[in-house]
Amino acid sequence: MIDNELNPCYILFCHYGNSDYLYYTLKQAKLTNPGSHVVLLGDNENEHIAKKAKVEHYHFKDFYTTNEIKTFDKVYKHVAGVKHGKEFWTNFVFKRWFYIHGFVKEKNINSFWHFDSDNLILTNLKNQEFKFVGYDCTEQCNGKCINGFVSSFKVIDGYVKKINELFQDENYLNIQRKDFKKHPNYAFTEMRAYTAYKNQENVNSIRLNTIKNNESFDDCICMNHGYDTYNEPLKNQFLKKIYFNKQGEFFCYHKESSSYIKMMSLNLSWVPTKLFKLVCNTFKKYFLKKHKYNANTYILLNIYKANSLRTCILSPIPKPIKKRIKGWLK
Repeated sequence: MIDNELNPCYILFCHYGNSDYLYYTLKQAKLTNPGSHVVLLGDNENEHIAKKAKVEHYHFKDFYTTNEIKTFDKVYKHVAGVKHGKEFWTNFVFKRWFYIHGFVKEKNINSFWHFDSDNLILTNLKNQEFKFVGYDCTEQCNGKCINGFVSSFKVIDGYVKKINELFQDENYLNIQRKDFKKHPNYAFTEMRAYTAYKNQENVNSIRLNTIKNNESFDDCICMNHGYDTYNEPLKNQFLKKIYFNKQGEFFCYHKESSSYIKMMSLNLSWVPTKLFKLVCNTFKKYFLKKHKYNANTYILLNIYKANSLRTCILSPIPKPIKKRIKGWLK
């Protein structure tokens, strides 16, 4: 059984604007967790995507009510190297945690899951929570950010309070500024704030990509993390090799243990939308049809064959003409 309607969990995504891959992320999360609350915290531009994917949508502005987010607006400053830029994005990666904080507080939610909006969920997450009992939270981004399971409201409440505290700590900010003189492309982001929070408050965390029961959550498909990678790049990125079986399960081959590790999610940061579509379609083809095949037969996903017929036809055509043709096809 993939469903768990008697005790549903909350699976949260935050996203501003519209991205081509967002629909696949939301649809896949709902397919694998039909009895849970799959929630997009977003804006007017992505409300229709949530509706199409049949997930819940809430506007950021509706959670602009807590004292913590009001304090953040007062104390926030862009602390970055001269080559960083990205001021709006840097503000957002902090502020999204205040939206999440406001949402879970208003809804009286204690534990929940959160993923960046480019993560495809391949399993029922409620059935994964037992792996993280005893931890405050799990981490992605090579251990530098909260992502995955958050065990209690106290964890997220402490995190947003720490962010506000750090923005009022000039000694801490000056240390960051000194580092950014050496690394002008860097900035003070939610990742550095999480590292400070974890170290200063003794947060008991675990990497989400830790292998447990021969299963794992992918940290980033563009980083090998000890797994086999494809021989050729996709959009200049060497991806972990993605395998699937005809039961709709996905795997990566872990070199040290010489074993296929079943993936509970795939983090598809920095890859084309066509790969999101390919994974989702492969999942639907096999998992939802309940084929009775040998689960130990692993098929390498051909990530280079993901172009649609329309894309193949249009690719050699000059851009101005291509735009006109796309307009006619809409």
